[in-house]
Amino acid sequence: MAASVLLACGLNEQKLPGFVHISEESNVDGSFLISCILGQRLRISNAGTLLICLQHHYQHYFNAGMRLGYNSNIFLGKTLNVIDVLSDMAQQGLDCKWLRSSDELTLTEQLIEDIRTQLANNYANRTSYTILIDNLSILFNLGASKLHVQQFCQSLAALAKEHENLTVITKLSNSDIHQLTDDNVAKLGNVRIQVLRLKSGVFREVDGKLLIERVLDEGSYACEQSRKEVLYKVNDRNVKIFNPGEIGVKV
Repeated sequence: MAASVLLACGLNEQKLPGFVHISEESNVDGSFLISCILGQRLRISNAGTLLICLQHHYQHYFNAGMRLGYNSNIFLGKTLNVIDVLSDMAQQGLDCKWLRSSDELTLTEQLIEDIRTQLANNYANRTSYTILIDNLSILFNLGASKLHVQQFCQSLAALAKEHENLTVITKLSNSDIHQLTDDNVAKLGNVRIQVLRLKSGVFREVDGKLLIERVLDEGSYACEQSRKEVLYKVNDRNVKIFNPGEIGVKV
């Protein structure tokens, strides 16, 4: 189930690290991690969550949550708030603030302002608060530059340091294509989870590999003891985790 994924990633505790980055390699889908983390945070009493939908709209995460055994609508507008960029663009078209050019705010500046507003309204009332951003690479598609995305993530990391019980979790797809940006964002955080293809190619029993790295000293990735590899398989209603030695596959 989803609990085994969170346990493997070290994200099953009530208090999470301040900044977690998920690097998603090309031709793999790490969206299941966002859904698993979202479900875990919603189950914690009086813990607030802000979901920022860039790759998938909110309805996708509602459907995924129902398959994983939780109903996010119960928490919507209470402990769960959503900035649904994708739905805003679909409903409002070119009038959407995410698509309008502005002399005052760039796309990423507008997004960080909206995040700050959500924090100002909701953080003080919660025992902890988690910001989930489902795919930073969509910002490139919307016209943001690499510098803008990097500055956006630096602002998020600063928020996590300013607020004691705040966790920011970001995901970047095509991390092998945007390698420099991906590495720079990962260095802002405490935990990096890489969603990788199998070297042996397609395998029926396994979808891919998770490489979990934890920072021992700020600014540098730690030695071999901080690295952990697991294999994963996403089914319709659960996510299975395997140790590499359990299945005869080259990872």
